[in-house]
Amino acid sequence: MPENSAPRRLDGLLRSIRGHIRTLGLPRPDRLVISTPSGSVHAEFTSGTATDRLACLLVWAASLHGVELTWSLQAAGTLSVAATGRTGSGITLGLAASASVVELGGKVKSNSAAVLANAFRLSACLPEQVTFDEVAQVVQAARRSPSSPLAVAA
Repeated sequence: MPENSAPRRLDGLLRSIRGHIRTLGLPRPDRLVISTPSGSVHAEFTSGTATDRLACLLVWAASLHGVELTWSLQAAGTLSVAATGRTGSGITLGLAASASVVELGGKVKSNSAAVLANAFRLSACLPEQVTFDEVAQVVQAARRSPSSPLAVAA
């Protein structure tokens, strides 16, 4: 009977990702999906404030090689941000976080358009490549925004 290597593969992926998190002091994702057939990992950030979720995604993205970021405006004025890259050990890692445009201090112009950080205009359901710095600019603008929970508490 052939030996099933999936449990060993899963153990190796878990060990590698846990080492990546601990070594770099990364925030723990809220959801982690590991695919043993492809050897890939997907991490999602769903808790905390809108800026916290995006900031966690950015911290993780900064720890990866060959990072590609995209964002898109979804229904009900939600910004979805995704990143892909590889860890130092070669594991393909996908990251995801989403937040309300309003929570980020942006403005929903219509059912199909929004503006973030007074600089970025988004159209619904049109994923766009974005830079690390552009996402960071949205996070910083949201933290300075009077509608941001962090700015009110400051």
